[in-house]
Amino acid sequence: MTANPDAVRGRPGPDSGSGARPGTELPYDAVAAWCEVVGEEHVLTAPEDREVAGRCTFPAPLPEAVLCPADAAQTRDCLRIAHRHGVRIHPVSTGRNWGYGSGCPPAEHTVVLRLARLDRILHHDEQLGLVTVEPGVTFGQLAGALGRRSSELLPPSTGAGPSTSVLANALQRGSGRGPYQDMASHLRRLEVVRPDGTRLSTGPGPGPELTGLFLQGGPGVVVSAELWLHPRPRAGRSVIFRLPDERLLPGAVDAARRLLQRAPGGVAVSLWNRARLAAQVLPAPRSRLPEHLDGPWTGYAELWADDPRVLDLLYETVLRAFAPYADHWDTDEVTPGHVAAPGAPGPPEGAARARYDSAPGLASAYRHKPGGPLYVPAGRERDPDRDRCGVLWFTPRLPMSGARTDTVLRLVERIMTDRGMEPCLALRLGARDLRCVTGLFWDRDEPGADARALECRRELVRGCARMGVHPYRPVIGDDPGDAGNEGSRLLLDQVASVLDPRGVLRARPGRGGGR
Repeated sequence: MTANPDAVRGRPGPDSGSGARPGTELPYDAVAAWCEVVGEEHVLTAPEDREVAGRCTFPAPLPEAVLCPADAAQTRDCLRIAHRHGVRIHPVSTGRNWGYGSGCPPAEHTVVLRLARLDRILHHDEQLGLVTVEPGVTFGQLAGALGRRSSELLPPSTGAGPSTSVLANALQRGSGRGPYQDMASHLRRLEVVRPDGTRLSTGPGPGPELTGLFLQGGPGVVVSAELWLHPRPRAGRSVIFRLPDERLLPGAVDAARRLLQRAPGGVAVSLWNRARLAAQVLPAPRSRLPEHLDGPWTGYAELWADDPRVLDLLYETVLRAFAPYADHWDTDEVTPGHVAAPGAPGPPEGAARARYDSAPGLASAYRHKPGGPLYVPAGRERDPDRDRCGVLWFTPRLPMSGARTDTVLRLVERIMTDRGMEPCLALRLGARDLRCVTGLFWDRDEPGADARALECRRELVRGCARMGVHPYRPVIGDDPGDAGNEGSRLLLDQVASVLDPRGVLRARPGRGGGR
């Protein structure tokens, strides 16, 4: 974003009092104080700046202003000012939370606190496998830094590309590739600023683990996080297999559960339906997948180990597990360098033998745009917000039961089909539960498409909730408390009321938003 010239022209004078600033509903005194803290060029209130900051893959509120602090001290002072004036703040990192709310606030009359300028790697412990990063550190930046230091640690990666925030992905319970299936589980310690400016640390120690309080829009702003990293594996292999009949899916899910509960080493398994795979690798909606991928479901297993003999054992275990359900196999050896490279948490570029794509997960956002998923703007990175791609995610967590999964997926497919949406489904499988990453994709330039997609997701939330199934990742405006029982919601509201008594980081008790 560009600097805001109104921050100079509209700056209040000594006799202006504390009224609202022209063009916004913000108190003069608050804006003046923020200008003193971060510099006038980093307090963005001009309409064009707010418009850019409010770009999203679905209709969302515009921010009242955007604050861009440079470090933790400025972040603390910005929060103190908001606390003093009762201004609602929504923190984001790089703002690339596509499909969950991007960098937009969850409600109107909210100031976005953009932390992209906090982009330092504060600590790297090669021996213990720890790094400490600020919110603006991206996956690409971390991978580059580890590479320059000849580190033996494996940098995490995500299908959203190298320009997204490592810390924010972990705070939102995002998914990575290989050993980083659950990014939040790699958080060891958080440094948090409360709305009144006081700081606290979470991490190892006696008593309850407090890190969870600050995931997915908790009552504090995380200014740095210490994460565990895995050693770089010496060998890797990918296995792609086709399920020729959708009736085989429940059995394959149960087989994956047995495999993952007993696997002797590194295995990650996902299942993609035909529409989801096509949305990521085909140049246009009406194109066909290659025959070996054109089943109702395609499985993808990532294997990694240090000993080639262990890798062979893992490979044989995977083949035995899925042999009753698959009719086509495709195997690729993966070098350690490829294992470490940023990529998708699934099969897109390898499965389709396409060229390397640093952000393959973003391809699906362009499913219904001219040029399809393989479209990349000339000379620019993909940006679904800028390019008016319609993207919404619905991500329920289910037990690893084939029968239960089949029941929920039938409901999801019916709801989406009835509302004219293509059911694009990917299942991230675990030893005890699975995450169903459901993509709603459309062209925002199509009249009426926004409203149809929003209503479809609302019905997905309502329909699955009646079955006791809830999203594990919220979209801005969702109420995470809906997924808990009454006692849990009451306790969380009480904790938030103590840590954030003026509701600076909460739209109202029980409400939460994305980062």
